[in-house]
Amino acid sequence: MSFGSPYLLLSLIAVPAMAVAYGLLDDRRARRSAAWANPAMLPNILRGRPGRMRRIPAALLLVGLTFLLVGFARPKRLLGRVSGGAPTIVLTFDVSSSMSVDDVRPTRIRATKSLALQFLRELPSRYRVAVVRFAEKPDVVVAPTFDRESVISELPSAAAPREGTAIGDAISESVAVVVGAVGETYPGDPHPSGAVLLFSDGGQNAGGTTLDAAADTAYSAGVPVDTVAVGTPNGVLTQPVKVDGIAFTSQNQVPVDPAILRQVSRQTSGTFFDAASLARSTAPLTAVYRNVGPHASPGRRTDELTGAAAAVALVFILGGIAVSRLWFGSVA
Repeated sequence: MSFGSPYLLLSLIAVPAMAVAYGLLDDRRARRSAAWANPAMLPNILRGRPGRMRRIPAALLLVGLTFLLVGFARPKRLLGRVSGGAPTIVLTFDVSSSMSVDDVRPTRIRATKSLALQFLRELPSRYRVAVVRFAEKPDVVVAPTFDRESVISELPSAAAPREGTAIGDAISESVAVVVGAVGETYPGDPHPSGAVLLFSDGGQNAGGTTLDAAADTAYSAGVPVDTVAVGTPNGVLTQPVKVDGIAFTSQNQVPVDPAILRQVSRQTSGTFFDAASLARSTAPLTAVYRNVGPHASPGRRTDELTGAAAAVALVFILGGIAVSRLWFGSVA
């Protein structure tokens, strides 16, 4: 527990000082009373004397003042474990130019969108969803939210022309979204607080974070990366090209590369899927979220106790006033 030091120092000085002052004033009052009356006659004048109990109201007020000053010090309680937010799934979409290939009908990117829509229909409402798109660099287009309509509106329908694929950067950014939303867990946690579901045809051909480095980051944060390979070995990318003012059409082989996606999932304790099999049934995708749930993650958080201290102070102060009123007919 921590306190604001000036107020704590004030309470350590002021409360004992007031207690001493009260004692001196009480003794002074007793001496002045003795000067104006014969002590032997007091039993005939007073029905009873409260004795030491007369100090109870003052003691209650002093205790209340102590808690009031402690409240001004804004005490805080440090917690060793922090409860994360709602479980979060990050949908990460490859929108590089190769995703426009039509070896998967109608195109790789549209087939990806169809799979994502089906996944969202089956995903329970207690999960938050974020959307990341990437080609040569990642872009968080939807932060973690419960609003499925906003997620659906940002699912990609078209690929970016003449853009490469930076899967490593996309994984790192997606893991950062999960960690920012629900915190880290531990490597290989069987019940993580979030996961990444990545749709791609594989084949990193842009710079940035390597796949091994990105997978290590995800594993260390306890965030599994589930991957879906979209495409066939026979994909051909056809796109217009202009060189020295001359326009022509280029064709490049862009076969799906499931091996690197499978390796990423293996390294991060995730699951690998093939889009062709998911086209028949998306039931296997439940593996993405069935073990994901809220939990208490290691961390430090402070709970401010100002309100509790003020409430206790009020109880003692009101108690002192009530006792004084009941016993002596006044609050002085």
